[in-house]
Amino acid sequence: MARKTEVVTVSLPPKMVTWTNTLAKEKHMTRSELLRAALRQYLEWQDTAKAIDVYKKEKKEGRLKELKGSLADLMV
Repeated sequence: MARKTEVVTVSLPPKMVTWTNTLAKEKHMTRSELLRAALRQYLEWQDTAKAIDVYKKEKKEGRLKELKGSLADLMV
């Protein structure tokens, strides 16, 4: 059976390791769970930042259209 995760080695400064271990313990998580959650949140933030950049570019270039009516009208 194929493994569902991959092992990744990351080097961190000692202070960050201490901080990570303390927070993981407080949150009743393993260090891996905490780091996965933090990375997931960062990646989601990056997706949001990209979407905002696209919106700003489209607005600046005048390519945004104003939608008229309700959301329900658009779903029909």
